[in-house]
Amino acid sequence: MTAPRFIEVALPLPLFQTFTYSVGDGPIPPAGSRVLVPVRNRRAIGISLGETDGAGIARPRAIISAPDAEPVLSEAMLSLCRWMSEYYVVPLGIVMRSVLPVLLTAEREPAPSAQTLRVASIVRELPSLQERDELFKRAPRQRALYEVLEGMGGRGEVPHLTGQLGFGAELVRALEKRALIVIETSVVARDPFSRRDRIAATPHEPSLAQADAISKLVAAQGGDVFLLHGITGSGKTLVYIELLREIVMRRGQSAIVLVPEIALTPQTVDRFRAVFGDEVAVLHSALSDGERYDAYLALRRGEKRIAVGARSAIFAPLANLGAIIVDEEHEGSYKNGETPRYHAREVAMVRARAEGAVVVLGSATPSLESWENAAQGKYTLLSLPERVGAAKLPTVEVVDLRHSQRPVGGKPIDPSRVPFNYVFSEPLEAALGERLQK
Repeated sequence: MTAPRFIEVALPLPLFQTFTYSVGDGPIPPAGSRVLVPVRNRRAIGISLGETDGAGIARPRAIISAPDAEPVLSEAMLSLCRWMSEYYVVPLGIVMRSVLPVLLTAEREPAPSAQTLRVASIVRELPSLQERDELFKRAPRQRALYEVLEGMGGRGEVPHLTGQLGFGAELVRALEKRALIVIETSVVARDPFSRRDRIAATPHEPSLAQADAISKLVAAQGGDVFLLHGITGSGKTLVYIELLREIVMRRGQSAIVLVPEIALTPQTVDRFRAVFGDEVAVLHSALSDGERYDAYLALRRGEKRIAVGARSAIFAPLANLGAIIVDEEHEGSYKNGETPRYHAREVAMVRARAEGAVVVLGSATPSLESWENAAQGKYTLLSLPERVGAAKLPTVEVVDLRHSQRPVGGKPIDPSRVPFNYVFSEPLEAALGERLQK
């Protein structure tokens, strides 16, 4: 008789403990893989933490299924989840649920669906015009569809044929029935940004300050943290891109670029796609569950090696991580508003230290804690003190509204009695009037 085998499982429950389940005769689900288990009178998705001896458990329940061929959380990510659980005082199972896409943690039999596309392909060529005339003698529309497919290289998407080109579905079925074409189903990635026209990368010559920052970042060791202090318009993005060229294109590693949710616009993504093309996957809250799942898979398989996104992109399933960039690191949106209430900047540094990646914190107005860490030498300070192209910052004049000389009822204002009587100062109102006239 085979001795019973057990695994330890983390469940997304508000309990600071793990649970023991028995495993049948099949392979033991490795640490980091999902398991479907019974929990009281329902089912739940948990994460296996590996084999355990089951000591002290009288009658452990058996797992229902183990759907993953390989773990969904690597050893590095398991370690990061454990750190978050301890540091933010959150049950481990809840941390793991927040790290994974929703489709992988739904409380049901795991079956994340893929988006498929039907494609028509020519399998019988008709080189003879006579043969073609005889075959399509009474079916001119079938001939037109067949010849359109020929012009597309012998292969075309069925929705395109029946939609934009106006061929009915019955014509597609007719060609398939006559064994002239076959209909195949292929899996396509759901990427809303792939439908945007790709802009051309604009070459830029780094300034002296940019070149100095780039050289120091390229020469950095894994785990080093840099605070890139650059005024607005100083070209921090160029520094990011040149670092990513070195990390991704030359060293073959991967990278994460975090930006505040409000700044994650198509234009921001376009700048990275212009240089790195299909290496870029986008992760943010506006994506559907299916789109996030497809981006997750592409990153996990190594098909894309740069994750650009808001705070949750710090959990991108990238191997061989070489750099993490946190743009506008002072932004409050990097703090998660629900349990676990992690700060993406803190998680970035812990993950980078564990996986040997360089961290770049960029800002025109760094957070107080980052500025102090740089002052104490914990971070290396890099400065971009000038705008690109020697452009000048606007002149700022502070006007004390308490000293306004505007009359009230024919008499001058007494500053001690009526402070801030006007929203606009005289110089500002005059400048606005001048601008409106222009």
